Amino acid sequence: MDKADDVSAADRAACIDLVMDYADRLDAGDWDGFRELFTDQVDIDYAAIGSLKARIPAAAWAERCKLLGYFDATRHRLSNMRYARSDDGATVTSAVDAAHFITAGGTTLFGDLVGDYRHELVRTGQGWRIAACRLTVAGYPAGKDVFDLVFASARAKQNKEAAS
Repeated sequence: MDKADDVSAADRAACIDLVMDYADRLDAGDWDGFRELFTDQVDIDYAAIGSLKARIPAAAWAERCKLLGYFDATRHRLSNMRYARSDDGATVTSAVDAAHFITAGGTTLFGDLVGDYRHELVRTGQGWRIAACRLTVAGYPAGKDVFDLVFASARAKQNKEAAS
């Protein structure tokens, strides 16, 4: 293997690890660590779930994702990781199975989605960072209405805490 292959393999590993960190830090509620994964401004496209599609400060995206801290648990499982290098960065695509659990009214609710992530990455002075993230949805195994109810329950907990 020549030196260029070594760099390519190292870049591939670093980029895939960065995307895995995205999922792991969401599930761990590591919001400071989550923020560090991004460039200062990040293009977010979560329109597929009726959420944000905008270029925003990474700190604002990390703050918005804190909603996941109101769930009893979340699990973002990634598979089918694909890495592609370009002149100005890299792209990592993956399948995602995102499970969200919350207890509301004495009942544990489970909302999940199956889809794909597309992370656009750039190399910075601090290493690889996420410059853009897009979520597409293939389906909601428990139903879209249940998924929406689960997120509404988390928002209600968040609002109750903010009001107290």
